[in-house]
Amino acid sequence: MASVEEKQSESTKSGPSEEEWQAAEKVLTSLQLARKNYSLYPENHVNCERALEQFCLQLDKYLRIHGNLRFDLAKDKLLFQGEVILSEPAEEGNLPFTLFRDGIQWLELQKGIDSKEVEQFLRLLNKYRILSDEPEGDLVTALWEARFPHIQYYVADMFWGAEPEFEPTPSPTAGEEDAASLEEEKDSKSECFPAIEPAALKMTPEEEAELREMVRREEKRDPVYEYLDVLLDSLMELREKENFVPILEALEEVFHDSLARKHFETTLKILKSVHYIRKTCASESTWALPLIDNFFLTASSAKSLRPLQTAWMDMDTEEIEHTKQILVLLQPEAIQTLGGILLETSSLRLQKMLMEVILVLAHRDLKPLEAMLGRPEEELVQKLVYVLGRLDGDRSTQILGRMVRHPSARVRHEALKPLLTRGLTDIKGLFHLIEDESDAIRRLVLRHLGQDRNKVTENLLLEYLEQGKLKRSDDEHIIACFRTLGRCGSPRSIPFLRKTLLGRGWLPSLQKFSYRQGAAFALQSMGTKEAQEVLEEASKSLFSGARGIARKIIEDQKKQRKG
Repeated sequence: MASVEEKQSESTKSGPSEEEWQAAEKVLTSLQLARKNYSLYPENHVNCERALEQFCLQLDKYLRIHGNLRFDLAKDKLLFQGEVILSEPAEEGNLPFTLFRDGIQWLELQKGIDSKEVEQFLRLLNKYRILSDEPEGDLVTALWEARFPHIQYYVADMFWGAEPEFEPTPSPTAGEEDAASLEEEKDSKSECFPAIEPAALKMTPEEEAELREMVRREEKRDPVYEYLDVLLDSLMELREKENFVPILEALEEVFHDSLARKHFETTLKILKSVHYIRKTCASESTWALPLIDNFFLTASSAKSLRPLQTAWMDMDTEEIEHTKQILVLLQPEAIQTLGGILLETSSLRLQKMLMEVILVLAHRDLKPLEAMLGRPEEELVQKLVYVLGRLDGDRSTQILGRMVRHPSARVRHEALKPLLTRGLTDIKGLFHLIEDESDAIRRLVLRHLGQDRNKVTENLLLEYLEQGKLKRSDDEHIIACFRTLGRCGSPRSIPFLRKTLLGRGWLPSLQKFSYRQGAAFALQSMGTKEAQEVLEEASKSLFSGARGIARKIIEDQKKQRKG
């Protein structure tokens, strides 16, 4: 094995080319990714197998093109050909510290190394990445015992953090031993500590609360959180598809795991970071956009979001807010899954949150929401129509217009409310609803039609009443229609109302009284001089029916004025 001085001089003769530096970075990144996977999952886990395969791929590519790969070590950094290629705090678990702690000054991976040798090397790095309280051997010893044919390293005789060498001292004579024993016994007696009172160990309520909070934070801490930094940094640095795909796959796995364990901070960090990476790729690496979009589609699928269906029961306010932040970062395709969860959620607070999320997603793409409106569940469709009513635009108006013909009265009512607030431009398309089988829908339409004087509404009602187009024959409905005509009509309607109140022949025989009463109420609602004159005329009519109705209304008017 060459001396360390020879190796250092060889590595610093000339700096690496840009191509070689990037290739070394890729090897190092894949090594870090593999180490993290080995520390989080069993060795036969699919993530470990993928990480091993990726590391071997990058290492083989480097060795074939550039020859042996060597890194020099410091306690907090790795150097490649004299330049820092990785810097990490000198802490347990970090790669530079793990190697330097046991005295390794440089490490070289050589041509001919195979996947079995790499896999065994990764196992050792994982096994000795953190020293246990009772360590069984060390990394250097393990490397020496493994006798890797294509992994060379140099261990210094003296290194940072080593224990001082043992220096034997002369054994004491018999007399000295007795004197030392007496002295030790004297010191022991003189240094005896007083007994500890149990009461002194009792914690205060404040200390107990602080301890519980520490335990809670530790239980909720996601051990994968730091691992994400390696994955996300790799996505930022790597701009080749062969490197991009396995890292995204690893992120998918972490996304699923963190959501299932309710580690929502980790889940949120993944989505926010990948969104940011997508923005950076939009101009530089457009080939990556479909891969990232597919990641979000997978995250938005029913399989990925299924853990939420069992997580609602014990969610606190903070977790609900984190969940909302996660869901709004998904693709609109998530609406189909969220709709199913919405239907199964009894909590009104969670239902409100889910509908707010669906509204945000539908703003981006309305198609997934529109597809859900064909579902057979009346309650779900009603809630989705409520969301639809809060979306602006012609498309949402068109869909709402279609939903007012839904078989469910509750759905029709929910669709009608936002349409009526969007003006009377399409009132002809909604006019049929004044004969809807639902009393609530009929009242809603008539109340809206009678809000102000409107020529279009007046013509529709005049045609409906005068030409006998009513399909409903109940007196209450007929009178309500006449009252609405009085509120929205003009003097143009007075001839019709006078004929209805005072005339005979044209009225349907079964509804004569309701028609006359309705006409009188319409004239009263108009409140004009011409309308009042018709009522006065009717109060003096020879026809008792018209006379009685008109006199009753005039009496009520007088009472109101006196009151």
